[in-house]
Amino acid sequence: MAPLQGEMTLSFLGRIADRYGMTVRSLLSSVTEAAGRQGVVGALQGDSEVFLNAAARDRVTALCRVPQVDLRRALPAWMREEPLGPSKERPTARLHNGVETVAGWGPACPGCVAARTGRVAPARVYLAAHQRVCPRHRYWLMSVPGSGGRVVGLAGCPEVVQAQEDHRKLLRHSPVAGSAFEVAEAVTAWWWAQKWPEETLWPARLCATVPEGEEPGRWQVLARGLDTYPETVAVAKMLVDQTMRRHIATQVRGLRGHLLFSLGDLPVLVSELARCLRRPWLVDRLTSGMDGPLFAWAHQCSKAEEAPDGDGQRLLWKVHPAHRPRPSADELAERLQEAGGGEAARAPLPKRRRGHSRQADEAFEIGLTRARAYAAERGHLATRADTLQDGFPLGAWMTNQRMLRLGMPAWRSTALRALDPYWNTPWPTLWQRTYHQARCHVAEQGPVDARAGFPGTGLGLGEWLYLQCTRYPDLHPEQQRLLAQLGIDAAAAQDARPRRRSQRAGEQEALAHARAWALEHGSLAGVRGSTVHGDYPLGRWLSDRRSQMGRGVLSPGRAEALARIDPWWRPPWHLSWQRSYEHSCQQLQQVGGGELVAGFALLDKPAQEWLRIQQRRYHLLLPGQHDLLHQLGLKPETAIAEAPAATASASVAPLRAQGSPQGDEEGAPAVGCLSAVAQQRPLGVTRLGQRPDHRAGFQRALEHARAWADVHGHLAVPRNTQQSGFTLGMWLFSQRNRAKQRARQGEPASPL
Repeated sequence: MAPLQGEMTLSFLGRIADRYGMTVRSLLSSVTEAAGRQGVVGALQGDSEVFLNAAARDRVTALCRVPQVDLRRALPAWMREEPLGPSKERPTARLHNGVETVAGWGPACPGCVAARTGRVAPARVYLAAHQRVCPRHRYWLMSVPGSGGRVVGLAGCPEVVQAQEDHRKLLRHSPVAGSAFEVAEAVTAWWWAQKWPEETLWPARLCATVPEGEEPGRWQVLARGLDTYPETVAVAKMLVDQTMRRHIATQVRGLRGHLLFSLGDLPVLVSELARCLRRPWLVDRLTSGMDGPLFAWAHQCSKAEEAPDGDGQRLLWKVHPAHRPRPSADELAERLQEAGGGEAARAPLPKRRRGHSRQADEAFEIGLTRARAYAAERGHLATRADTLQDGFPLGAWMTNQRMLRLGMPAWRSTALRALDPYWNTPWPTLWQRTYHQARCHVAEQGPVDARAGFPGTGLGLGEWLYLQCTRYPDLHPEQQRLLAQLGIDAAAAQDARPRRRSQRAGEQEALAHARAWALEHGSLAGVRGSTVHGDYPLGRWLSDRRSQMGRGVLSPGRAEALARIDPWWRPPWHLSWQRSYEHSCQQLQQVGGGELVAGFALLDKPAQEWLRIQQRRYHLLLPGQHDLLHQLGLKPETAIAEAPAATASASVAPLRAQGSPQGDEEGAPAVGCLSAVAQQRPLGVTRLGQRPDHRAGFQRALEHARAWADVHGHLAVPRNTQQSGFTLGMWLFSQRNRAKQRARQGEPASPL
């Protein structure tokens, strides 16, 4: 008995068993029997395939009386695998089931089998995508899970027969036709699942091919490949067309560097698909498409020119696992479980392939619940990367969804698009968040007026809107459509004026916040760089004014306005001293004011420690600080009396040693001359600000600098440089900063 060309090995063995009046299971047992033991592994089902080792193949060859070379040429799986038994010499057969291990197959045409063998017997053969139709007898050779397949007559569907002829021509003329057909098959399967009401050809073809007695729901699952075959071939022909791909590349370049937002950005692709498929309504359906296998292909087509050699073509014809049509066996099992009851309802679903994981679906549902709450609260899904929603990292989750957008199943993208149509955009999410702010402003106050400088908008929002007007020609077309909803079209963007703010009004607003802060806290000393008062950045504004005052560029009027609010808004000493002084004032007010008593027992611990420090360092303070301490009740007599004896003696010694008017000015007066202290410089501070007790350390550092310069010839050292254990780099860094600061103040670079 000779095999059919391309026949499955198990089908050939089944025809042999039928000739001998046996079952195929009995035949396998006989072929693999040795020493009373059988070597058959696996379960036998209607769509199984068997693989034989060399010993079993020799027995089959002797049984059918066909040479090994002929069997190897006719049977594709004859030598595909070499199953191992208890020993290599013992005959062994292994049965395989499922689409993962068994290639695409189908029933052989009954008319062709009868003409070839002279007998009417069922047979199964391996069938490629372009071999599903028997053009002579007009049959569709359908593989049905768990059975020997089904032969469907095509008398009412001549377009299916013609489609196979077109498919074979395409394979002969294009080297990528096979990959293109896989992409096209995923595209038509995606459309099949949408169930568009405008589609009438597929339901008519479905009714024309349904066998008698077949359940309509089951037939709809089985006949998907048959009904969509002509459209699949037509889509594949268009995908391999190089002219079409050049048109797509041209339109992508018209986006000025932007990626695709939807298929509407490629009108030539959409219109050509609608024309070749004879479905004018398809234009409206595809224009808004932002996901699916067709969008993924168009996205990769737009980037194919930029990809390295080979990578562009590989990604262009890649079908993501989630986009591949699901096996009929899985869909039939789910349908049986949904429609049936009892044992069928309790039976576990078959394991799904990659891209259809139930665990991934459950995890997505958890994230979708948080995304739904976020969208209900804010109206969009343009989250930051660090956004948390009820403790869930929604920002990271949304980032992952955007990264996986090209391979996302249909139901996931539909669920996200229902929450926010712009959840995944080719422009930054920051742009989308700011646009949402502008949309809220328009909903409350009406369209913005670009020609008038965006009146009524906040300063930040107005500047952003004007920036979009200046970049209008370079924006994505969809961004331009979104701006049109705000009242900004091409003409308005061209005539837009910048968002200007009255400098005088801004200054008055800042002074009002500063005045309110001073009334509440008593002064401006507590205003730090990060202080915000009534949503106004008061700390940043006041820091700028203090910096301008230090550089001598603040106008007298503005300085006077701040001085009226707080005379010590920028004291000549450090702000930390002023803040401690204000804290001590508040403590005195809380205890009822009055003179300071010995030990400052009524004040809190920080105020007590600070006042004791002022007592000890009273002779080093500036006159203005003396006046402020006098207001607290800390008088010169009290300060000197409470100071350590060593401090007092050190204060008098320089005065006695110098004995000159200049010495009297730089030194400290005697205890009896306390009234002159407030008018003189603090003890130990030179005219240029260099303290004598720091000069010894400066000289030691200078010695290290000389040693470095003698060896290297320069002092351009990195900040982390050390010289004999001394941090020379950090010291030189501080000296340069100090020199720059003194230069800005108009003083010599060094006090020495």
